[in-house]
Amino acid sequence: NKKSNKIYIIQNVDKKIPLDTIAKNKDLRLDELLEEMETIVASGTRLNLDYAIDDMLDEDEQDEVIDYFRSCETSSLDLAREELEDSDYNWEQLKIMRLKFLVENGN
Repeated sequence: NKKSNKIYIIQNVDKKIPLDTIAKNKDLRLDELLEEMETIVASGTRLNLDYAIDDMLDEDEQDEVIDYFRSCETSSLDLAREELEDSDYNWEQLKIMRLKFLVENGN
């Protein structure tokens, strides 16, 4: 099941299917889908999530979060949420930006 989920997720991200749709079709919540994606990225598979990120955050917000992950010593989402609390990012926004950061900069 995990392997079929992985293949399904990769194929649908490649097709730029909305993340909510991918999650719904696999009977997952968005946070569960993002966890699956983190496992995929950690195994070395590159996911281009720009299409989904562009729907969640504007360019300045994306730059702010990426700059944060570049400068921090840990990629902890709890710490990121704390450090960026003035900007009001939600967990999913930070999670997907961390995925983008890991894809671009390695684990």
